[in-house]
Amino acid sequence: MKKKVHILAVDDEPIIGESIAYVLEAPHRTVAVAKDGQEALALAEKENFDVVITDHRMPRSGGLELVRKLRQRKYDGKIVVLSAYLSPENIGTYEELAVDEVVSKPFDSTELRDIIADLEEDI
Repeated sequence: MKKKVHILAVDDEPIIGESIAYVLEAPHRTVAVAKDGQEALALAEKENFDVVITDHRMPRSGGLELVRKLRQRKYDGKIVVLSAYLSPENIGTYEELAVDEVVSKPFDSTELRDIIADLEEDI
């Protein structure tokens, strides 16, 4: 039996967060949704997530700030950045912060499932 994998999807567009949850839901997974980095950090204080999937551009607290704060808190789970708005500099910064994957929006459902399945092998 597979380990239960807890995923947090962070996106300011509710339809995107819910779409990620729909695509990734499985008997061995749970998917929570947050609308920005602040809400994601609050949820991460209450629950241990194995994977965080975050958008880059969000109000209040964007993806870079979220990833920096997670790393400061010694979060060692997997991080996937899912965004349509990434400059080469932003991608470089995410790489320095050791994110596991950077995926462009619009995302392909099968590609996202495959990425998460690959990451689950190391969880």
